[in-house]
Amino acid sequence: MKFNYSFRLFLCVTLFFVFVSGTFAQTTTEAPAESNTNNEAIFEDLVIVPMRLPALQEVGGSPFLSPEYKPATIQIPSGKTISNVLVKFNIYNNAIMVQKDGQDMKLEAFKSVAYDLAQEDGSVKHFEFKNGYPEVDKQTERSIYQVLSAGPKVHLLKYMSQKVEDANTLGDYSRREIITTEQYYVYIPGGAMKKVKGKKDIAEALPDLSAKINEVVAANSLKLKSENELTMLVEALNKP
Repeated sequence: MKFNYSFRLFLCVTLFFVFVSGTFAQTTTEAPAESNTNNEAIFEDLVIVPMRLPALQEVGGSPFLSPEYKPATIQIPSGKTISNVLVKFNIYNNAIMVQKDGQDMKLEAFKSVAYDLAQEDGSVKHFEFKNGYPEVDKQTERSIYQVLSAGPKVHLLKYMSQKVEDANTLGDYSRREIITTEQYYVYIPGGAMKKVKGKKDIAEALPDLSAKINEVVAANSLKLKSENELTMLVEALNKP
């Protein structure tokens, strides 16, 4: 009798634990996974490759838009963003540079790179860089532009390039300097890129907006010969 009672007690306890374990396992397995709504990227998501910088030690000027790395926000092709990545724009090679373990790397794939830079007058200027625009002149879809203004009707872009040239000197010695060239383009979303230099070029590039262009130019006495005035015009054109 005592043996039968002990055996039955052992059997009941064993069956109880089997039931509890099975129920817990089923609950754990069938629990719905939480949806991942995190839109933040991590540094390892960046597509970066080593890059050999040009040997310009004996040449005057700098191949960079700013000499120091600046904390920027990068949007990668998937749409995710990562903040506080140290970057600087290499004008000479038309490349966004990123540092990894103290090494200069090139950012290969991105949607946009943006940062703010303090100016000498104490103001803060916003910088944004993008690629993916249509081919024009010698530029391809991988060419990087500074976005000066962008809206539903038109984008104003600046393409910067550099080359080394001999500089005029007063003495007998020769000197070489980096010369930077800036070219402005307008882009109609879904359309083509057009190079612009002044009012006539913009009117020809944006015929559907010619009336609005004349209105804004007249109201603000714009000459459209400076970057600020071109930006002012495009911002006005993009307003409803």
